Amino acid sequence: MSRVTLTPAARDALRADEVVFFDWHVTGLCCADAGEFSVRPLRRSRLPRRARELGPTGLVYAHPTAWVHLAELPVTIDCRPLWRWRRFTTDLLPDAGLRCCLGRPAHNTAHD
Repeated sequence: MSRVTLTPAARDALRADEVVFFDWHVTGLCCADAGEFSVRPLRRSRLPRRARELGPTGLVYAHPTAWVHLAELPVTIDCRPLWRWRRFTTDLLPDAGLRCCLGRPAHNTAHD
C-alpha cells in the first residue's frame, strides 16, 4: 500500500467533496512512452472511472499509470496558497515520472 501523507495545510485546503488526484501526462521519449505527474484537487464526482486510490485515507487517487509508479513510494502532499488559488505540491523530484519510466529513484535521496 502506498505511503502517501497529506500535510495539515493540504487537508485543510481540500473542500468537503474533493480529493487530491495524481494525473499522468504522456510525453514521447525516443521510441518509448514516458510521462510526468501532476497533482491537483478534483471533485469526487469528476474522478475518472479508472482512478485508483493511493493510501488508506480515501483522499488521494491516481491515474492508473501514475498509480503503478507511486504505489510503493513515500510521497508527502502539501498545499501552498498562491493568492486566491490553491497549489498542491509533492516532495517528488520535478522529473519523477521520467525517472520512474527509466527505472531510477523517483524520490529525493542523498545520492541523486
